[in-house]
Amino acid sequence: MNRNIKQLDFYHITNATYLLIPLRHEKKLHTVVYDKTGILHVTQSPMKIIRASCRQMGSSYQSALDISKQYFGEKKHKLPIVVAMDYGNPCIMFPLMSPKSPYNCWVSFNSLINIQDRAGQINVTFKNHTEADLDIQYASFCKQYVSSAMLHKYLTSKWTRHF
Repeated sequence: MNRNIKQLDFYHITNATYLLIPLRHEKKLHTVVYDKTGILHVTQSPMKIIRASCRQMGSSYQSALDISKQYFGEKKHKLPIVVAMDYGNPCIMFPLMSPKSPYNCWVSFNSLINIQDRAGQINVTFKNHTEADLDIQYASFCKQYVSSAMLHKYLTSKWTRHF
């Protein structure tokens, strides 16, 4: 592991979080986290970070899934979820694979400023101009991104109507 990368035992998702990538480390699943401050090595798996972040906000992963299922329907897979709130702005994370897969990455909808197709992979650019290459087809990534945008628009319009 690169010595310049800060190592943490736990991490909570906020709107400063950009990407969670699973990392096999000494027979355990850890996470490489891209966020506003840089790249971090967290000794929790991506799913543990997602679940703990939902709990931190007084919810649960299942509740976050249920909110998405209310909008998209029960049969949709790889649902984007609201993990945290930042002054009324939902922090939406979307999976690139099945959330049950240990190889699944989670991407923050709010963090992206550019997506480029690179022959079977994509290159994403985040708000702080950090880039990452992800092993996913461009069309699949765009589908997940659009679903996240739809959820974001639905929730923010629903919440602002009550005020």
